[in-house]
Amino acid sequence: MNVASWQRRIKVLMWISYASLYLGRVNLAMILPAMERDLGWSTAQLGLVGGVFFWVYAFGQLINGHLGDRFSSKGIVLIGLVGTALMNLFAGFVSSFFLMVILWAINGCFQSMGWGPIVKMTSNWFSENERGQMTGILGTSSVGGFMLSWFLASRIIARYPDQWRLVLWIPSVLLMVMAILWAILAKDRPEDLGFAPINPVSKVEPPKESIGVILKENFAFFGNFTLLLLAVASSLQGMVKEGINLWAPTLLMQAHHLPAADATSYALWIPPLGFFGVLLAGKLSQRAGGNESRTIVGMYIVVGIVSLVGAWLIKLPYFALTVLTVAICSGLIYGINALLMVSIPLRFQSVGKESTVAGFMDFASYVGSGLTGVVTGALLQYWDWSRILVLWGIVCGLGAVIVNMSKLESLAARRESGAAELAEQ
Repeated sequence: MNVASWQRRIKVLMWISYASLYLGRVNLAMILPAMERDLGWSTAQLGLVGGVFFWVYAFGQLINGHLGDRFSSKGIVLIGLVGTALMNLFAGFVSSFFLMVILWAINGCFQSMGWGPIVKMTSNWFSENERGQMTGILGTSSVGGFMLSWFLASRIIARYPDQWRLVLWIPSVLLMVMAILWAILAKDRPEDLGFAPINPVSKVEPPKESIGVILKENFAFFGNFTLLLLAVASSLQGMVKEGINLWAPTLLMQAHHLPAADATSYALWIPPLGFFGVLLAGKLSQRAGGNESRTIVGMYIVVGIVSLVGAWLIKLPYFALTVLTVAICSGLIYGINALLMVSIPLRFQSVGKESTVAGFMDFASYVGSGLTGVVTGALLQYWDWSRILVLWGIVCGLGAVIVNMSKLESLAARRESGAAELAEQ
């Protein structure tokens, strides 16, 4: 098998592996109403379960993103797949709120082992000219996993309406199968198979230093003004993206009084627009000459406007309009997410920081996600869903302003030279 054949295999394997992690992650959203009913938990408690997951996931991204630049991507992702499978298995037996928070937090830790190392593997296997294509491919993996998870969960709920624990157990089995396939087929680099490096550039090899020195260097690296602003923008998009992912079925049930089976089925119309959002982001960025800043600002503005319109539409007795509104917001946010999480980190290959930057961006995203999980759950005790959509619109407006303030366009124009300058500052 030649290197081109291996590239195709790795591409498919990375896509499926990261998508499969979503089987044991967003499945929680589909069973929140059933857990509220059967276990007597409040929306504030359910929001806390999701919020703690996001916060642990966020800090795990900082750690595992850095580890992905120093250790085997294959090994780290394998641990993440197996750990996620086990946490879903155990969570299916839990009725204690405290234990559920603990298990889902640990699940967040294992989930954080996926993204940064996979971005690192991407930089090893694919050239600079293929980055745009890989941004689209990896960006859609989360959407594909999201769709598969919700589809599987909705079918389980429709067939076994009183057996919501199966929504945790069945993904556990599938994740373990995926872990076995990953262990057998994944390879960190072409060099592991005797091929020449795909990117024979002079990279900055991470030195063997103490933890204190490593932390000091990373704090200095992430102190760059552009990266800090991008982190804030990433946090804001995470608030909206995961707000939709976590609460969409509940939104349809509460705002339009739909039965659980119908709400989960109609919610399946939301994820497909993520594919179009990611592809649209890539096309718009390319037409803008690789200027992600212009693309992100424009998409943020559109999401903000659609959210505000949706706040009015949700009061009408037409749930299809609500589904369409939320789907458009979700799709565009996924496009923003792909640019922040894939395109930008891959520009740091020459300084050996692609996994670290990917982890940092994802960390920021899920800090916002954790906040929206807890805040939304608490606000729903007093607010209706139209006000939540207004909040999403305001958040997106802030995101547009912050990205416009950044110097992202200079990084986009200078590519690796810009990344090197950032690393030296």
